[in-house]
Amino acid sequence: KPLKYPTLFKTADLVLVTKIDLAEAVEFRQDEALEAVRGVAPQADVLEVSAKTGLGLERWYEWLRRRLQPER
Repeated sequence: KPLKYPTLFKTADLVLVTKIDLAEAVEFRQDEALEAVRGVAPQADVLEVSAKTGLGLERWYEWLRRRLQPER
């Protein structure tokens, strides 16, 4: 809900869209959600994940690994 809570999103490095396996069943409009995020937080990475199916989890883990690496 980036338009409802823009202050939370403005400083976000990552927006994690969870339960993406349910997107079709609940008529979630991914394109509209991404547009809303980009409008409020263009700097944020956006990842779609599903713990149930495993979709996107490896990309999220890799994102976390990169962030945890010490700066050189």
